[in-house]
Order: sequence, then C-alpha cells, then structure tokens
Amino acid sequence: MKNSVLIIFLTVFTCCEGKKQTDDSSVTPSPAITRSSKMVALSDSVKTEEIFQTPTIRYSHLEKGYTFNLPFNYRIEYISNQNSQNSYYKFQWKVTDDLIIDSNSGDFKHFSVSNFIPYLSSSSYGEGDFFIVKNKGKNQLMISDFLKSFDEVLYKDHNSAIISDYGKLKAFYFEYLPKNSEYLVYLSDIPFQNKRPEAKTDEMINQLLHQIRMAKNISKPIKNQDKSWNSYEKQLSVLEKDFFRKLNLDVKKEFTSDKNLKSFSPSDQGNNRYYTVFSNNKEIETVWTNLYAINNNGTVSVTDTDPNFDYLRDLNFRFFYTADYQQILKTDHSTVFQRKSQDAFCLISKTKNKKFIIMKEFPDLVQPPPDHYKNEIEFYRELFENYK
Repeated sequence: MKNSVLIIFLTVFTCCEGKKQTDDSSVTPSPAITRSSKMVALSDSVKTEEIFQTPTIRYSHLEKGYTFNLPFNYRIEYISNQNSQNSYYKFQWKVTDDLIIDSNSGDFKHFSVSNFIPYLSSSSYGEGDFFIVKNKGKNQLMISDFLKSFDEVLYKDHNSAIISDYGKLKAFYFEYLPKNSEYLVYLSDIPFQNKRPEAKTDEMINQLLHQIRMAKNISKPIKNQDKSWNSYEKQLSVLEKDFFRKLNLDVKKEFTSDKNLKSFSPSDQGNNRYYTVFSNNKEIETVWTNLYAINNNGTVSVTDTDPNFDYLRDLNFRFFYTADYQQILKTDHSTVFQRKSQDAFCLISKTKNKKFIIMKEFPDLVQPPPDHYKNEIEFYRELFENYK
C-alpha cells in the first residue's frame, strides 16, 4: 500500500507493510495468481451482483456509539489505540492531504472483525478492520482517491474494490458518515496462504466479494429475516460451504467404515473438536430423552453416580460433568444448556431424519460481550437439525 505503514507488535510477533519494506520474509503473498486468471474470476458481473443482492441474516451490534449491522457469522470488537508493554499497534495511510488515517490521531477509531466459521486451516478467524476517521476536507472523496494507494485494482464500483497489496488480495470499502463528518473505511487481510489445500483464485475472490457485501450492508437497516437453513446456506461463501462439506464427508466416511462406531468428532489440526456426532442408538436416545424432557429454564444436576451420563463421559464428552445446568432454549429438535457456574453452553440437536444426535460446546470466555454465542448457536442449530 503506497503512502502507508502498518506495524503490529504482539509480544514477540512482528509484521510490517509499506513501500519501504525490504524484508520479503515478513510478508507472505497469496498463492500465485496470474493477471488473466484474476480478471476471469471477476469478469462475471452477474455472479458478483448476485452475491451482493443475496439476503443476509444480520444482527445489530453497538460499539463505542456506532451501530454495526453484521452478518450472523461476523463479530466486531473495538481495539484501543493505546499501546502497552506487551502490544504495539501503528497504522498510517495518507489517502489525500486532507484525509490521513493515523492510529496516533486522537479521532482514530479501530474495530476488528472476525468470523466464527473457521474456513482457513489455521486459528486465524480475522476478517479485517474498520477504521473511522474525521473528514477534514471540504469535498467528499471518491473511490479513485483511495485506490491510487494500491498496487493493482482487480474490481471496483463506486465505494468498494478488490485490490492487490504486496501480492495479497484484499477487499476494500469506504462510506461517508454525515452525522459526524467521518469516513468509515474497511480493509480485509485474510491469510489465504494458510488455507490447506491452497485456496483457488475464484474461492478467494468469492470470499472477498462476501466481505464487501458485509461492508456494504453495515449501515443498512435490518428488516424481517428468514432464519431457515436454506437462508443460512445461501448466505455462505464458497470457502465456508466447503468447510462444512468436508466435515460432513469426514463424518460419513467414519460411520460408513465402522458400522459399530458410536460417535465421531471432526476436529482441527490441533485436535480441537468442532462438534460430536452420535449414532442414534438406544443408549444415546435415552440421554437425549432425559435432556429434552427438562422444562424450559429448568435445571439438571449431574453427579458421579448418575448412570444416564456414563455414556457421554465414556466417550470423553466433557461438558456434562459434575455440575448444575440450566436449559435456556428448547425447540422441536434441539435444546441448549448453560453451565450455571460459567458462561459455557452446549447445543444438543436431533437431526430431522432422526439418524443422529449432534452436540457442540461453546466454551466459557473471560468477560464475553452479551449474547456472544447467540447467533452462533442459532446457526448451528439449523445446521444440525438439517444434517443429512
């Protein structure tokens, strides 16, 4: 990015971007892409418009006096620009003489966006950053004012673009906020190089277009929403759909190869389980019946001698150990419990075809924001109930 400097230190981690960058090892470009293949991926304007026009299930999030209407799978967090002993952040981008995005400025505001669907083969869920800065000029800026900073522009419209910045593909969006005479600027930074197998060009472009859709709708009001599985599925990007497709194939493969298999948990490279799928036999049906029988807002206490939960403990399902739990949600095919001593949750669903019982844990967090898991639980409930 021309006229820009981005420096982030987190303890021992260092990353630098800028035209004066000389250490090529610190910036890993996206997988090699030819100019022609990039343009082919973006040549179908019909598909691009289809992505932008797809209805999205969103929720409203208030942060530092700003309302962000985000897709269900996105979270946003305000990042203080106060540096500390263990962290150092610096961002500088001279867009024009009148607009300089500078993390040292008193009016600089930084919001980080994440995605709870881990479609990359890494622990990085980051989807980029929103910056809010004061407009000090008399005239409103055009998309061309921003794009002159980048190496290559692969797609653009009046307020968004897909650009190449030091070999990395990124999504860009800007919006003028007339209330306080400010600019809202979005810039993504997905480490596509961490994807295994490598992400294809059209997959990366598709993900970036979905990010632009997110940004374009950030200030638009939320209307009536259809929270069916069909709506959720249509909203997902190619990489997000592929993530769940591969998990489903792993589950089917394991149950097909071992007819006596009682459960299987698809996991990441660190052996962290995404969820656990139980074959619906007599034992697990008993557990499901007992849990589902709890009245709404009812509680259940699990003891060491409770035989109904031996099956779960034997299979290393650790949510239900010795503790008290409260049911906080009950639908026709699902129930959700909260561990009363923590903000930890567990979703248990019976598939509509009655073949499986699926359980997913949502771990306790330190000072989580209100309803942190609400959208995630709603999404996985629809996914599990329609599991095939």
